[in-house]
Amino acid sequence: MDLASAICPSISSLSAKMPTKRITVALNTNQSQRAPLLLPLTLSRNPADRESCRALVIKTAQTKLKFRKGSRIFVFRDGRELLQEQDWLDALRDDVILLVSAGEGYVGVRKEPTPEDGPVPSPDCSIHVLAKNALVDSQSIAQIENTVRTLPGLVHACGQPDLHPGSKYPIGAVFVSKRWIHPPLIGGDIGCGMSWYRTTLKRSQVDDDKGKKVGEKLHGLEGPWRSQTEREAWLTEGHESHSAGAEWDESLGTIGAGNHFAEIQVVEQGSSALLENEVILLVHSGSRGYGGDILKRYTSASQDSLHEDDEKAKAYMKEHDRACNWAKCNRDLIALRFLSCLEPGEDAWALGQNKCQVDSDMSIADVKKTLQQRKVVDIWHNNVERTRWPPRSPECIDIQQATSLALSSDAPTIVPGDDTNKPLNILPLPGSRGTPTLILRPRFTASTKFGLDNALSLAHGAGRSMSRANAYLAMTNRWGKAERLTVPTSVLFQRPHAKDGSDIRGGTWVICDEKQLVFEEAPEAYKDVYRVAEDLVRADVAEVLGWCRPRVSYKVRNEGR
Repeated sequence: MDLASAICPSISSLSAKMPTKRITVALNTNQSQRAPLLLPLTLSRNPADRESCRALVIKTAQTKLKFRKGSRIFVFRDGRELLQEQDWLDALRDDVILLVSAGEGYVGVRKEPTPEDGPVPSPDCSIHVLAKNALVDSQSIAQIENTVRTLPGLVHACGQPDLHPGSKYPIGAVFVSKRWIHPPLIGGDIGCGMSWYRTTLKRSQVDDDKGKKVGEKLHGLEGPWRSQTEREAWLTEGHESHSAGAEWDESLGTIGAGNHFAEIQVVEQGSSALLENEVILLVHSGSRGYGGDILKRYTSASQDSLHEDDEKAKAYMKEHDRACNWAKCNRDLIALRFLSCLEPGEDAWALGQNKCQVDSDMSIADVKKTLQQRKVVDIWHNNVERTRWPPRSPECIDIQQATSLALSSDAPTIVPGDDTNKPLNILPLPGSRGTPTLILRPRFTASTKFGLDNALSLAHGAGRSMSRANAYLAMTNRWGKAERLTVPTSVLFQRPHAKDGSDIRGGTWVICDEKQLVFEEAPEAYKDVYRVAEDLVRADVAEVLGWCRPRVSYKVRNEGR
């Protein structure tokens, strides 16, 4: 039996038995000579395999077009040569025309894909869902599947264990995209992320009822921070300014609403980066209203995607990067304002108080430098990140030959903005205001294709188990008054793998003057953070190094707003 018979006994019988893709085979030197081909989707895209798409295309040219020595294959119009498996994955779509060559170069004028060609979804985008123990509903999975079917350029999608439905696109998912940028996948809170900072507090100062006294010190954290001149100085790094203009800069140093918070925590089980019994500050916030404004200006009802060569895409990425840096500066300023309350005797933190007059830009630069010494880690989890794809073993990386793609990221496992794919040492995995934050370390192993399965990302939290509307109804019925959810409660959480079988009991003082938000953000509205972590460990993409107990969780006060 010859190769054509082995792969495809006949086009008609094949189409009745298995799914196919409709393409056209033509001669490179005489492109009017063409033959239709129903390409089986079961065939390998790897041109080195015996039963591959390449082999069948060559055989079709030989049998249907009487072409004897086919050795090279090009894509009609853009002139791309199909040499590797990824080339075939990118090129194969319904009605594509493939040109078979006897060895000569592409005949014709090469035309690079442009936005005018229209977005073409990738038919071969892989989907990998890490959730097994963590609750994931069918709507979340459907949103991932619909996303890869409708948006162009996607080559891989990963559903993290914190996966839950969004208004149109899923939350807790990571998408790897080639040549296309998708602003709605990042959303309106561009640059949202988390930062850990050390404090000089002792755990005896925050444990039990002492946490309430600490919470009572947290004032002056709302409203605009100082003058616009000082805000612009805070947003300046070297000779580069990240200012978004006076309108948006007024929000600098404020947490915002939704699931954003600043939390005083005690390290119960430490690591080399965070020591047991340390009191630390976890800040979760983003670009405030600025990111939402960017999203509105660069998307419309008819356009969710931007080709990277489009001037609009370049302008979006410029503002995207500014928003990410703005958000990072925002988290630092939030930390400064908190430290000015928690460590009032420290001269470096006096700038955090609006009443203190410090006019020198150098003073701001010095304070920022001092603050960096307290910072343990800072990550974005709503952003586009350029990275080499697919990931490879560190010792195999060839920087010159690696392909750069856009990564719409959850919590990254590599240092943001670092083109060497340098791994992060630790990451926070917060649960909810009444549950622990786990200390994670990313893992890169051959079993996960060195980060391909999880798209070089990890879950950035426990993820919601109830929508805000459902949580509000359920929690108001259960608790009645919001105040009952702002004091420490004996919420019981089984600690997995604990040698002594001990449990973790909640005990967090919550500061939140917006009653609806108290109900919407109740611990019961979130998944079990330990189940989320178990899925990450089971998938071999992370290990749990330790955990932190929340003692004071700050959301918002109705002052200075």
